[in-house]
Amino acid sequence: MKNQNLKHCRICFSNKLTSYLDLGKQPFSNSFLKYKDLKNEKKFPLKVVLCKNCGLSQLSIIPNTKFIFSKYDYLSSSSKALSDHYEKLVKKLVKKYNVFSTNTVLDIGCNDGILLNHYPTTFRNVVGVEPSDASRYIKQKRIKLIKSFFSYKTSKKYLQKYAKPKIITITNVLAQIDNLNEFAKGLSNITNNKSLIVIEFPYLTHMINKALFDLIYHEHLSYFSLTPLKFLFEKFDIKIVNFEKLNIGASGPAIRLFLAKKKSIYKPSKKVAKQINFEKNWGVKKIKKYNFFRNETKEKIKKIKEIVYSKYNKGFRIGCYTASSKGNTLLNCLNLKKKIILFASENNKKKIGKYTPGSHIKIISDESFNNKKIDYAILLSWNYKNFFLSKTQFIKRGGKFIIPLPKPHIK
Repeated sequence: MKNQNLKHCRICFSNKLTSYLDLGKQPFSNSFLKYKDLKNEKKFPLKVVLCKNCGLSQLSIIPNTKFIFSKYDYLSSSSKALSDHYEKLVKKLVKKYNVFSTNTVLDIGCNDGILLNHYPTTFRNVVGVEPSDASRYIKQKRIKLIKSFFSYKTSKKYLQKYAKPKIITITNVLAQIDNLNEFAKGLSNITNNKSLIVIEFPYLTHMINKALFDLIYHEHLSYFSLTPLKFLFEKFDIKIVNFEKLNIGASGPAIRLFLAKKKSIYKPSKKVAKQINFEKNWGVKKIKKYNFFRNETKEKIKKIKEIVYSKYNKGFRIGCYTASSKGNTLLNCLNLKKKIILFASENNKKKIGKYTPGSHIKIISDESFNNKKIDYAILLSWNYKNFFLSKTQFIKRGGKFIIPLPKPHIK
């Protein structure tokens, strides 16, 4: 499958699409490169459009997701902060919703098992769906794997082997789904009136208000608010029952949705309707807010470059900390001169020794990075800044972070 131009909205199928942000041509952000492949790198348009009918933001192209996930170097468990986040989520779900060891639990997009690992060891009906090779790194033998993209077809395959789940978690996954209607249809098929669906994703209004442009990359096909999701899931007999706003998520501040069948035991909270109304007044279907986002993005890119060049021109050695997907969007938008960024620090062994897509910065281990006498490092995973400021040897030996977003500054 080749990359395709988006002709209609992937939720409501309207062709009322308006472009509001163009980040130029960029490579796939998770396609880390070997040295021999640097000259053959391919780039694709990275442009976001708004559906004025339902309010969904989405990329202007449909990337070849099979290609992206066939060369997928992201291992969730390489992030201790993210693992801690999911541990808290699992403990909360088990306690609050009376999940027993005999119940089936399912994680869609389970990666290397980072979330499923945290269910109590007495739980035996633990199932994960994962299309990428990250599933090869699942260590717990109790985790049953379906190696596939989730869809209605996958849901039928699931039901041939497993019971309908009590809990379904979908974290940092929904944005990667092209056929959202098939995905929602599949969820409806595997749930009953006692099932609870938990979805986490970066919240659109927060992304726009804070100009978090680094959340945009080819792996993320869509950018969500509650408004289009309510429309999507109601088509398949699923309702939003509650939500929580989170300071930490896989890609930054996030929102956590709780969904269930319309006739389920779960009653919708009044704050769901209030939030939908907030989004309407905010202007989720109007281009004005998104034009503000475009202008703020330009200003933030300019400010980050000013900070980097001011330190570089004074002779300081500069690197970047963590080789994250969203960090690659940021680096490619900065378009810095070659050799300004000397190295990228990373603890994911699959990335070490490779080069960042587009900016072609060599990735080395955290230990090696600490020996390179780097003075300033752009913290690409800025959403975990408190974790890195308190835990890293780079900071303890006197290094400083350039925090790029939401407000560019040095810490």
